[in-house]
Amino acid sequence: MKTKELDFLFKINDLQKTKRYGNYPEFSESTAEHTFKLILMVDYFYKELNLNLDYKKCICLSIYHDFGEMDLEKDVDIKENIDKKVHSHKDSYELEKVEELSERYYNPIKSYYKEYKNKTTQEALFVNACDKLEGMIHPLTVNEKIMNHEIFATYADKAIKNFPQLIPIYKQIKNILKKHYEKWGFEWKEEYDSIFEDLK
Repeated sequence: MKTKELDFLFKINDLQKTKRYGNYPEFSESTAEHTFKLILMVDYFYKELNLNLDYKKCICLSIYHDFGEMDLEKDVDIKENIDKKVHSHKDSYELEKVEELSERYYNPIKSYYKEYKNKTTQEALFVNACDKLEGMIHPLTVNEKIMNHEIFATYADKAIKNFPQLIPIYKQIKNILKKHYEKWGFEWKEEYDSIFEDLK
């Protein structure tokens, strides 16, 4: 019979087996891979922007932000995520997984997870904004057309509005994305840049 500590180690191993995908069907990554990249981003921008936030909390929020994806066969893609019904169902399922985990292991996981999902602190808003930016990076490094291009152009807008300190890097990302859209034959609509006017 496994101890609770060993059971925990087996449980978190699910994070490397849970596959995610975004704008490329042939590209997938595990939740663990995504989480590691997010931690690196949070660490980098925390220092680069000289943020007056709780560093340990930012890192912990990054670590646990997708813990509810354990046991999911795949992540929900960008298009499905805008469907409130699907999104709500996924969030509900994830919360159940975290509730189950926290009861058996330790409460901070539940606390960090809820803080991130509810975006109740500046730390959570910062990590959420970094999470959205991380999701936009891969499609900018390949030469094939992306799916869901109308959704993708404003994918991080809401998160960046909630943490405008990341506006400069978001402008750079959008400028690169605009060039890609022109090359791919997609229209770059004026509304795609409206966030920058709104935050002036």
